[in-house]
Amino acid sequence: MKPKHIILLMINTASIVFFVCMTLAAYFTAVSLPDQQAAKRWGDGTDYSQISVYTDSYDEMSADSIFMTRIDIEKKLVENSIASEKEGARVWTDAFSSYQMQMNISSDRASADAAVIITGGDFFVFHPQDMISGYYYSDSDTMYDRIVVDNVLAWQLYGSSDVVGMPVTINGKYFYIAGVFNKSENKDIEKVYGEKPRAYMPYQGYSLINEAGAEFSCYEACLPEPVSGLGKQIVSDCIGINEENYRLVENSSRYGLKKRFELLSDKNIRSVVDIPVVYPYWENAARIAEDRSVTLLLMQIAGLVTPTFTILYLFRLLIKSRKKIFEKIRESLSNKIEKNRLKYREKRAASSEKKKAAVKS
Repeated sequence: MKPKHIILLMINTASIVFFVCMTLAAYFTAVSLPDQQAAKRWGDGTDYSQISVYTDSYDEMSADSIFMTRIDIEKKLVENSIASEKEGARVWTDAFSSYQMQMNISSDRASADAAVIITGGDFFVFHPQDMISGYYYSDSDTMYDRIVVDNVLAWQLYGSSDVVGMPVTINGKYFYIAGVFNKSENKDIEKVYGEKPRAYMPYQGYSLINEAGAEFSCYEACLPEPVSGLGKQIVSDCIGINEENYRLVENSSRYGLKKRFELLSDKNIRSVVDIPVVYPYWENAARIAEDRSVTLLLMQIAGLVTPTFTILYLFRLLIKSRKKIFEKIRESLSNKIEKNRLKYREKRAASSEKKKAAVKS
């Protein structure tokens, strides 16, 4: 092999290895955020879409408007003949949450300012936490005075993370710690999690300290997806908000190849925010991962440049040399045929000589 061919082979090998590494990096980016994988967890192998709606600060949703949205979604699912095969099983799920609020939370030992998010529905299906102890509260609980806190807040209040069942005071009302979770070690989440410790509170519990109740800026749903785009269309039709006043995200496809190419072409426009929407930390982390996935796409493309040109160059040589190649093939086949003929003649001649010798004897 000529030196230039060896060099070309080494360059192509390095390019392919680089492409594979970037592809793996893109894959791990796509699966690194559990908040973006609810459709896979809920669907358990069947086609589901995860849809998120983020409203502007002037058009937040009430609990009543969300319940109406749920009714409308149920109707749409029936219209599309979507129902669970198992009687009584839920075919879809949803969750809603508020902007984070700053609240002072006190124990009998200390107090701390925390970032608190008011939640409803299956919030922890969409946003699973690394639980140290305890459990998630749910809408079906009979007692609403429960909160889930991170390990930082637990240590600030009690000097321990083993605090399940311990009381705290918020705005003069007693609440009890249902569970404690570790802060995420995901680098994208760490960038946007904030410096304050964090807690989650059920919307019914928030009504104990604020009679007006909470307003919600985020609505999420996991819906069956027998036809591509159906889940997104259903949520868009049922959300009950002017489409100019919210942003809708299809989480389940946001790291796919098609979406990454769309982001690449719209990269300059993507930075424009024309409504007063404040994304929660998990969406900001997802957008950071999206930007990285676009960068990785560019690197994947770069890794394929040399192999692609090499293949095109070899194909061009093949086209230019096709007459010589076909002539060599034809000549090789002719030589083989001629050799076979000679062998056949020699065998026949040998056989004839044997027969003559046998007759003489």
